[in-house]
Amino acid sequence: MPPGFKPNELVTRYNVESFHEDAWHTYCGNKSSKIVVGQLALCESKSRLLLNAGSGVYQIGVDGWSEMAVDLFDAPIRGRQNAVRASIEDLPFESGMFGAVVCVGEVLGYCDPAKSIFEFSRVLSPSGILICDFGNSRSFRYLLKKQYGRAADLVTDQYNGTSEPIWVYDYAYISSLLISAKFSIKQVTGIHTWSAIARRIGLPAQRATNIQRRLDWLHLPTKWADVTAIVAVRGGGGKAPP
Repeated sequence: MPPGFKPNELVTRYNVESFHEDAWHTYCGNKSSKIVVGQLALCESKSRLLLNAGSGVYQIGVDGWSEMAVDLFDAPIRGRQNAVRASIEDLPFESGMFGAVVCVGEVLGYCDPAKSIFEFSRVLSPSGILICDFGNSRSFRYLLKKQYGRAADLVTDQYNGTSEPIWVYDYAYISSLLISAKFSIKQVTGIHTWSAIARRIGLPAQRATNIQRRLDWLHLPTKWADVTAIVAVRGGGGKAPP
């Protein structure tokens, strides 16, 4: 786990059996879920074993895939048939075991992204896919602030009405890690664009999310989105533009 977190606060917030998402994170989760479902349907890996990395209380449940959940805490995965308590920075699985790894919900913002991405590469089979997302340091929300464009920076965000620290990253940094870990980046999607502008000018997250929903049809550049979602394939070369 990178610096900046108080373990007791993480336990209080995330070691739970149920969880209520605010409007901002619900919108983001719905967008990520659509990407996950669509990409799993296209995956060409022979393995049909799916790793839900940093699952929390959520299950993916896509037909044709057997899901293994991993979380840092006991309560979110209690009672699941296939679940392991572990850090995504040090996965307790054999190499090449999974056909897909899903790590969404900005889980990388609470982890060392380098260690996590190389672990994802290790446990994925050839042609396996990784679907992950992260808070973007080039978001409109950080424009003209010291955090803007930094490879990695610790920021304070709002989650269900309370403040909490989370790491944000530049796309160039995350993409360089993926390429080094033998991934080929196939798709990059921006989530929360208009809403990031709204929050930059001081609107609360709820109102910003409502604006985003109304303007979803009018796309803004991915590189300025608040959350960046990446689809990458294990093996091959090259990367997609942000």
